Amino acid sequence: MISATTPFSFILFGASGHLAQLKIYPALYVLALKKRLPAHYAVIGFARTQMPEEEFRSLVEKSIRTQMGEVNEKVLAGFLEHVYYHGGQYDAKKDFDALAKKIGSMEDKGKQWTRVAYLSVPPAVFTPIFKNLSASGIHADHGGPFRCIIEKPVGHDLTSFEALRKELLAAFKEEEIYLLDHYLGKEAVRNTYYLRFANPVLERLLKNTLIHHVEIAALELGGIEGRAGYFEHTGTLRDMVQSHLLLMCTLLTMRIHEEAGAFPTHRKTALEQFYLPPAKDVNDLILQGQYAVGMIGKEKIDAYRSEPDIAKDSRTNTFIAMKLRTRISRWDGVPFYIRTGKRLTKKETRISIQFQEPHPVGKESGPNRLDIILQGEAGMRLHLQTKLGGNELMFRPLVMEDPLVCFGDCLPEHALLLPEAIHGDHQWFLTFDEVRLAWQLMDPLQSHLDRPETPLHLYPAGSNGPAEADGWIKRDGVEWF
Repeated sequence: MISATTPFSFILFGASGHLAQLKIYPALYVLALKKRLPAHYAVIGFARTQMPEEEFRSLVEKSIRTQMGEVNEKVLAGFLEHVYYHGGQYDAKKDFDALAKKIGSMEDKGKQWTRVAYLSVPPAVFTPIFKNLSASGIHADHGGPFRCIIEKPVGHDLTSFEALRKELLAAFKEEEIYLLDHYLGKEAVRNTYYLRFANPVLERLLKNTLIHHVEIAALELGGIEGRAGYFEHTGTLRDMVQSHLLLMCTLLTMRIHEEAGAFPTHRKTALEQFYLPPAKDVNDLILQGQYAVGMIGKEKIDAYRSEPDIAKDSRTNTFIAMKLRTRISRWDGVPFYIRTGKRLTKKETRISIQFQEPHPVGKESGPNRLDIILQGEAGMRLHLQTKLGGNELMFRPLVMEDPLVCFGDCLPEHALLLPEAIHGDHQWFLTFDEVRLAWQLMDPLQSHLDRPETPLHLYPAGSNGPAEADGWIKRDGVEWF
């Protein structure tokens, strides 16, 4: 059971933003509720907006109540006593000097405090924050450990990633840097690896002599959720595939190991084996779409181009279908089909593994398939066949399933990752090598999608995505699950 046992100051840049209110404050409250926070800690919000501390506490309280539904009033009141605010400009050293003084006044000089700087801000303001954290002494002058946490995507492409990496390493030691992808804080995503680790019989089925193909799907009902400024310049390939879905691929294919702390190394080794299959046309490897007006249930959904702050002629993709392969010997030759999009028929994150059909079975039979459903109706389903009564060789589906519900010490993703960072545990955070490999794989595809002549297929909100995506995968003799 992981807890933040040592005193810490948690400095949140972008404290009034969407991510902070949606994920970070509720996560900290959950840690307080589960008694995972030490007696001495401080949560200091920093943003450009000037507001009294009580107004900021009200913002934090509202976000917790909105996301949690029910709260323990005593725990919430106690947590809010540790919450503070400091308004300032990211490029103003004097504001960071004042922040350093405020943090120093809160920290008990008789104890060693860990300082955590969490950057929930646009990458454009990273550089001044890095410089002012160092110049003001917040980084190094307190004599205790320091952590700098940055949410994915780390950079916008390979070039911007390398520039950001250089700036980070100029400001901080590599062991002080934590590159966070919240998918690595999801128990269900971690379980992709542990199902293989704990079940040798399952692991022995996962090889190219038995598998026909793999589908990795992340389907979303929701749209851009007020994140137009971010999403319009990012798109689904960068937002979902570049980190989240490639991580799912690596956790499915990485080597089983028993060494403590070896996850980053083995994830990186698995990731560097993925490649784009040879193709005459890049359109054979990737297809993009964008949602148009449609219906989800009884609700009319506006087109992406009608969303507030979105260009009327936007070519930003909200749907991606693509194909990868890996050089890992046991998976060699197995195609990996990736599908993800917004405003689809349901919310589901899933790995589906279809097995080979070595011989014809009979009427109404279908191939065996293993579904590992990580979000939505989370569970594990094994699709088999059983014979119908009578002397004719006819079959019906036999589905063996069990819910993949978290039992035991269950925490939301940020509530799991934050104590790990405070403790200095890097194994469920990205490495620079992993991020570099991901951009090297994605950049050629993104360049292709950015060309005006590359098709952008419209699809009605509330559908399964572009009709063209069905034809695209059928060329390989495969259908989406």
